[in-house]
Formats: sequence, structure tokens, C-alpha cells
Amino acid sequence: MKRPDYRTLQALDAVIRERGFERAAQKLCITQSAVSQRIKQLENLFGQPLLVRTVPPRPTEQGQKLLALLHQVELLEEEWLGNDNGVDTPLLLSLAVNADSLATWLLPALNRCWPILLYV
Repeated sequence: MKRPDYRTLQALDAVIRERGFERAAQKLCITQSAVSQRIKQLENLFGQPLLVRTVPPRPTEQGQKLLALLHQVELLEEEWLGNDNGVDTPLLLSLAVNADSLATWLLPALNRCWPILLYV
């Protein structure tokens, strides 16, 4: 059996935690359609539904098992990688982009997902 892509697992987790596809999409900074496609990829991989599509969505029994395993993996990652003492090192990124794309697309998209500190 092929292993699931981590992003598909994050999408399933986000749908349950955020209680819907739209809020999960906002949390993951992707479209609602992309969230839906990732869930469908997972369901195709496992050959069964992982969500009961109600309002709010609920995991099926298989979905609950998968989410429990995902949470165990996240705990192991946290334990293994450790905590950076709560201090975040800022990321410095240099981009070359035209002014129109920067103003109309890139900055609004980044601002929705991450706080931006600009150095011009």
C-alpha cells in the first residue's frame, strides 16, 4: 500500500478541528476545492470514506483511527525535534516580483497566512 501524503492527512485533521471545509482551507491557506481533493485522495488510497459529510463533518471509524495515528506522529515529531524554547527565528526571504503582482496577489496571500514584517 502506498503511504499517504502528509498534506492529505493535515487536510483531514483540519476539516475535523475546524469543523468544516471552508475553515480548514483558510487554516491551511489553500482553496476549499484543494481540501476536498486531498480528502478524496486519502479516501481513494484507503478505499473507503474517512468523513461523514454532515455539518460539521465527522470522521468515520477509519477516519478516527487515522487521525489518532496522525496525532501520535505529531507528538513524536514534537518530542524528537524538541521545542525551540518558544523563540521563533524570523525567516528572511528575498523575492523579485513585479509591483502589480506584489500588490494585488502576493502580499494579500501571505498576509492571510503569516504575519508579515517587510524590509524595503
